[in-house]
Amino acid sequence: MDQNFEDFKQKVKDSSDIVDVISGYVSLQKRGRSYWACCPFHGEKTPSFSVNRENQFFYCFGCHTGGDVFTFVEKMENVTFPEALRILAERARIPVPETHRTAADVRRAKAKEELYGVNELAGRYFAACLTKTQYGGKVQAYLQNRGITEDIIRRFSLGASLPGFSSLRHNLSKKGATDQQMLRAGLIREKDGRLLDAFIGRFMIPIKDSRGRIIAFGGRMLGDGVPKYINTGETEIFQKRETLFALDVALRAIRSAKEAIVVEGYMDAISLHAAGVDRVVASLGTAFSQEHAKLLSRIAEAVVFAYDSDDAGRRNAVRAVSIAKQAGLAVKVLNVPEGKDPDEYVRKAGRDAFEQLVKNAWDGTEFQIRYVISQNNVTELAGKVRAVSNIVPYLHECRNEIEAAGYIKTVAQLLVIDEGLIRNEYRRNRRLPDGKTAAPAPAPQSAELHSVPDALAQAEATVLLLFIRNPGLIAPQEEKLWAIGFKSSVRQRLFEKVLNLRQDKAGIADKLLGDEDGEVQAETARILALDNTGNMSLDLQRQTVADCVLLMERQYLEAEYEKHSALAGRYAETNDPRLSAELQICNELRGKITKLYGND
Repeated sequence: MDQNFEDFKQKVKDSSDIVDVISGYVSLQKRGRSYWACCPFHGEKTPSFSVNRENQFFYCFGCHTGGDVFTFVEKMENVTFPEALRILAERARIPVPETHRTAADVRRAKAKEELYGVNELAGRYFAACLTKTQYGGKVQAYLQNRGITEDIIRRFSLGASLPGFSSLRHNLSKKGATDQQMLRAGLIREKDGRLLDAFIGRFMIPIKDSRGRIIAFGGRMLGDGVPKYINTGETEIFQKRETLFALDVALRAIRSAKEAIVVEGYMDAISLHAAGVDRVVASLGTAFSQEHAKLLSRIAEAVVFAYDSDDAGRRNAVRAVSIAKQAGLAVKVLNVPEGKDPDEYVRKAGRDAFEQLVKNAWDGTEFQIRYVISQNNVTELAGKVRAVSNIVPYLHECRNEIEAAGYIKTVAQLLVIDEGLIRNEYRRNRRLPDGKTAAPAPAPQSAELHSVPDALAQAEATVLLLFIRNPGLIAPQEEKLWAIGFKSSVRQRLFEKVLNLRQDKAGIADKLLGDEDGEVQAETARILALDNTGNMSLDLQRQTVADCVLLMERQYLEAEYEKHSALAGRYAETNDPRLSAELQICNELRGKITKLYGND
């Protein structure tokens, strides 16, 4: 790795105190030597998310996520390491050097920055057109009629595009933007050999990423023209499947409420924000995607789908529920009465009425069940059979058998069918297309199971902790540890990395917390978070390591004895000639165990 890059990375890390950075996302409370909060990566009521300022790492005892400040930003912002590094560098006002990147990397980064820049220029132009032109006055009247206040206009950077065919192009050209940049950004288009504005005579809505950078635009006709809405096509910085409109303004509210409301279009989102419902995002008219679900699962525990009440909206909601459940989100589906969309409803009924709809929203799986039933003539046996067949896949998405049993009871009551028949159909269809047996998603493990590990896990963790703290303890035990290994594969990898880093003067813990292996990061953070070695003397450290390795060796020998004893038993049943060799191995292993530890 380029030394200049390593120096830059270390400078950014040294300038990014982990407590200060994390405090920008969650509220931390100091208890003892650590800071605590409810984990931002999973839902919990009792704080189990720990931040250690002294060693600059975080660890959650609930979901077992851990690492350094870069890891936190990667997970919180859903970005790659280079992007997290850039975010923290910008936060610390440290210039990002170009030397560590290839020429291709530099070109790609420059091209993206150009798109951000030209979109920002366009956004300012559209905003100016809204307030300073005659056509902008018409757009303002339209917005006022829809209850969109000046505060919402500013919050969403709303604007207007003029009726002229080249108004935007001419303005941006004067500010230094090239035709090629505007074409790549989707702001202009070529038609019959002419370059024309892509948005002409429309109410303009900037589409931003979670950091508030304009990545695209949506434009709405004021009247009944077609198409009513147009969006920027996908570009190097804008992909619909990865973008949730209004996430930048809704982020804090979603984190606070641990719930996101998802609507289909940006006008629904803007109207709800204008009414005071500020945890709303929109999927930009595209289908709710796995990427959308992943984004929300990082900042919320639950999602409420508030799609249009027509059949297309309900079909989209049925599909979206499954995707959100797969991401581990609790899911509800809001039913807007009288066939209205959320925009129309909240403007007429107000915030309190809409919040009541959220409170009374259908459970996601029950919504799927009721939708399927509504699509079949269940007054006839054939309709009931089809309904059950279509419902069973949704039952297989349940987190456990208890949850599935509850929905089976619901289906039986709604269809007036014997519960046992539905349960049999559920079990009969447990096989997936690839022939494997489907299993319910495992229930989350409790923090207690991990905070009180068994003796072997504790011994392995203690050895690694002391090796990290004092690499001089490694040599006397290295050969034996290579022979017996660590039962945990992640701790084995961690051990090997510690060996490679033992001469590193920059600090082993620091390197491990920033390792590219996410499991190694988390296990390092867990081990450091449970550090109770205090001011242990060097002699006591040596003795502790020796005792732990002795326990590990005994566990290894006993596991080997059990393995070869089982083989000997199988060979004895079949008169296999390999029996005598296995018996000899068993005797040797038992002898080693007795010699080292006695007959206890």
